Amino acid sequence: MINLDNKRVLVSGSSQGLGRKIVEKFSENNSFGFGFDLQKSKKDLKGWEFLQIDVSNETEIINGFEKIKEKIGELDVVVANAGIVPPWSTINDIDNDEWEKVFNINVKGVALTIKHSVELMKSSGGSIIVMGSINSLLGHSGQSLYTASKHALLGIVKCAAIDLGKFDIRVNAIGPGPIATEALLKRLKSREDNKGMNVRSALDGFANNTALGRMPTEDDVANTALYLSSNLSSSITGQIIPVCSGLIRLE
Repeated sequence: MINLDNKRVLVSGSSQGLGRKIVEKFSENNSFGFGFDLQKSKKDLKGWEFLQIDVSNETEIINGFEKIKEKIGELDVVVANAGIVPPWSTINDIDNDEWEKVFNINVKGVALTIKHSVELMKSSGGSIIVMGSINSLLGHSGQSLYTASKHALLGIVKCAAIDLGKFDIRVNAIGPGPIATEALLKRLKSREDNKGMNVRSALDGFANNTALGRMPTEDDVANTALYLSSNLSSSITGQIIPVCSGLIRLE
């Protein structure tokens, strides 16, 4: 049994998709805390407060953590989930402004979240979970920018695990494969509308390229976050756990 009763949790990117599902899972397991997101989040979970925070802006991050300290004192779990996926683009068409935007959110935003989490975790230890991607380990045509940002996160995880181990703070990443979130479905629909592969064929392709013959789900990722937050993973740090149904290749 995973016991997460009264765990004090922060989840960034909490308004939708994987972040929202992770918040819901923690809530179901009697944990409470805060969500950070640029977008407004549903405020329908007892014990949870949602703040509009731009994780790439350190001043906003600091203000958010001050509110956490004021309301609940410390944190036991931090899930650095906030991130964006840029449009498909090959390496020869990279846009400099897009590059800076993606790295500011996907990389700097995670680093700042970890940085300011430490003060609220170091007295009693805890678990920091970074939302990486299967692209933290693999390359993907047309996604060099996104893949570079997710590779960078794995480097942060490995270094932070060493830096923070002395405080009994574990740092790990989750590496989801393609998951039919609302955001992915919108990207696939946009590609279809631009005369690319249709959505159904794309989803079937994702499923067929796995050992299990199916795509992982938001629940699968959220359950992995619960595991990494619990004592069942007490000796795991500096690692990435792929949640990809045994992905064979990315297409």
